[in-house]
This record gives sequence, structure tokens and C-alpha cells, in this order.
Amino acid sequence: MFDDISPSNSGRASGFGESFKILFRWKNSVYRLLWEPFLIYVISYISLSLIYDYLLSDSARIDFEAIAAYCSKYTSSLPIVLLLGFFTSTSMQRWFSVFNTMPGTAKVIAIFVLALKENAAEGAQMIQQYSRWILLSWTFTFRLICQPLKKLYPDLQSLQNAGLLLEHERLQLEQVQSTHASESDHYLSLAVLDWNLSILKRCNRQGLFMIPADCNRQVDALMAFKKSCCNTLKFSSKNIPVALIQVVTITVYSIGLASLMARNLADKNHATSFITGYFPMLNTFQYFLYLSWLRFGAMASNPFGEDDDDIDITKLLQSHIEDAERLQALYISSPADELVTKSIENPSKKWPRNFCVYTDEGPEQVEGGDDGIGLTEV
Repeated sequence: MFDDISPSNSGRASGFGESFKILFRWKNSVYRLLWEPFLIYVISYISLSLIYDYLLSDSARIDFEAIAAYCSKYTSSLPIVLLLGFFTSTSMQRWFSVFNTMPGTAKVIAIFVLALKENAAEGAQMIQQYSRWILLSWTFTFRLICQPLKKLYPDLQSLQNAGLLLEHERLQLEQVQSTHASESDHYLSLAVLDWNLSILKRCNRQGLFMIPADCNRQVDALMAFKKSCCNTLKFSSKNIPVALIQVVTITVYSIGLASLMARNLADKNHATSFITGYFPMLNTFQYFLYLSWLRFGAMASNPFGEDDDDIDITKLLQSHIEDAERLQALYISSPADELVTKSIENPSKKWPRNFCVYTDEGPEQVEGGDDGIGLTEV
């Protein structure tokens, strides 16, 4: 029942109680991520309380109380907030850096399409090959750092079956793999970019560009694409140190284990001892907060994984393929050309003006009328 609650329909934050709706969201929530360890923690805590109340002797209870007092002191002495804050901030900074350096394919393909002369003999074929190799280089780049994409295209034969690679191209890339076995995917991406440079050289030699300077523009765009791919590849070789992740994980789980025993057993008041023994609100909330922070930093350290909130690279690849097909159609014949021609031949005599009036319910658009608000004559 919580799946229908999302930030888009949770209302305005200024409304009473509206900002709390997102707390009841289940899909992609922290509750869905941590309900299993949370349930194990509560069951373990209550089990220890039952053992203390009903199974231990008087002398064993004294030892249990001494261990509980020691664990209470231990949980308050570790600087876990500082450690988790450093880990999470480092992971998020790296996440944003990787996201901002991710290469796109539409720009480099669009520049190539618009630079070719119209109705060239090999124009459509050139665009198709150039676009396909750009997509292939992009795929080789993200196969290094995205496990779902690696599973989808585990080898060159799978890429050939998907239409991203031809047979004679696969044979040549297999030679590249045999030469650079240790870093084959990196060199495969560079080899495909060399094929794109060969296309640019051929187009320039055959005079297919609008002006000779377009060749330099194509090279600049292709080199910018290559730089973005190389920056993304740094992600695979410059990951967050495993030692840092291990230290944070060990610390959080040590706090969790210690907090299972941490309780004030010196208080002999029946009401408070029952509450602290069987309703571990503060201990559970503290451990839940630390574990949430740990999971959040771990997810941010690998944004191309298989979690629900990770970047869907396979879906992004499909989007790039659709963009390439649309841009190729723009060169051959596109409905957009007819629309532009019709709009220029039949221009609008008025210029739009949009006005919004802000009320308690939010911005509302006011339609133009005879008072001059709205469309005006050019």
C-alpha cells in the first residue's frame, strides 16, 4: 500500500503533515533496504533479555550486568559519526564526479550529421558506421565498470549478435584482445575510436564536409568524447580503497553487536527495566541510523551496480541507440524538415507571453485577453 506514495504526489512541504508522506514510502526506501537486519537485531535483543530474566542464575546475572555496562561504555566511546561522515561524503563526491564525466553520444553524432553535405553518395552509410562505432566504444567503456552490462554483453560474439559489431570487425578486435590481454576492454574502446578517426579522414579526403574546417571540429568532438570515456575508465582503476570500506563496516557491526548487550540493568524499577529490555527503541534507532549511513555510502561507491537506485546503464544504452537512429533519420529525410519549412512559410503573426499568478495553491497560468496580456502582434 506504500508504493503509491512518492515525492511527486506527496504534496507541498509547507502543508501540515505533507512532508511526512515520504516517510511511508516503501519502494526504493531505506525500510526495504534494511528490514532484514533490523528484524534480526530486534529478535536478538529481546532474546538476550529473555535469557537474562529467565535462564541465568544470580551469579551469571552479575556477570551479564558487568558486560552490559562495559558495552554501554564501548558504544559511546567510538567516533563512529566522524568515520561514517567521512566515508559517505567521499562516496558521494566520487558519485557526482563519475556522473558528471559520463560520456554522451548524441553530441558527437549530431555534429557529424550536420557537417556532412546533403544527399552525399555515401552520407547515410557514413553516419550509420560512425554512430554504431561511437555506441560500440561507449559500450566497451562501461563494460569495465558496470556488471549488469558485462552480463548482457560478456564477449564480442554477444555484441555481434546484438548488431553493434560486424564479423570482420570482431575478428580484428579479437587480435587486439590477444595483444593486450590484461586490459583488453580499454584497448578495444580505443581501437574503435581509431576507426572513427579513419571515417573522418575519408570524409575529408572525399570532400563530404560542408566546409574543410568541419573536419577539425569533428576531431575535437571525437577527442572530447574519448576524454570522457577515459575519465570514466579511471573509475574502474581508482575505486574507494577496500580497507576504508572494511574499517567502516567492521566499526558499524561492532557497534551493533555491542549495543545488543548495552543496557542499564542497574535500574531495578520494573517498568523502566521492562521497557529497556523488550522495547529497545534507542538502541535500535541508533544502530538503524548507522547501518543506513553505511549502506548509503556503499551504494554510492558503486553507482553502476544492480541496486534499485543505481544508474541503469543498459537502459541508458538503449536511449543512446534510439538517439543515433533519430539523428541518422534527420540526415536522410525527417518530418522535422517538413515542419520547419511549413512553419517558415506560414509564420505566426503573434508573439506569446506567458504570465503566472501565484496563489496559495501554487502558480496558475493566466490566459491572454483583450487587455494586451498574452499574444501580441509582431
